[in-house]
Amino acid sequence: MNQRLEERIPFDRAVAVTLLGDIDTPLKARVKDMSGLGIGLELEHAVPAGTALKIELDDALVLGEVVYCRRDGASFTVGVHLEQALTGLAELRRTMEALTGDRRASFLHSAV
Repeated sequence: MNQRLEERIPFDRAVAVTLLGDIDTPLKARVKDMSGLGIGLELEHAVPAGTALKIELDDALVLGEVVYCRRDGASFTVGVHLEQALTGLAELRRTMEALTGDRRASFLHSAV
C-alpha cells in the first residue's frame, strides 16, 4: 500500500550525497524518483533510518532524513524525507561574484 502524500516522479540522475554526522561522509548516488516531500535514492551502501543527509542537485542543495533503506539487488534503495531546500544557487553565486569581485565564491561552487 502506497502511503505517500504526493506522487513520485521517475528520475535518473547522478548526485553527490553527504551523510551528516560527527564525520561527514560523501557518497555517490542516483536519484530514482522525487516529489515535493521526498526523494528516492540508489546507493551502494546501506544507510540507517534517521540519518541526516545533504543532496547536491544541479541548482539546489537539499537537506533530508533517511526514512527507510532496503536492499535492491546489488544496491540499496533509500527513501529520504525532505526537510529544507536551497534553490537558485547559480544566481546567488553570480550575485556574490558581482558584489565581491571574487569569481571563486568557493562556498557555492560545490553545490552548483
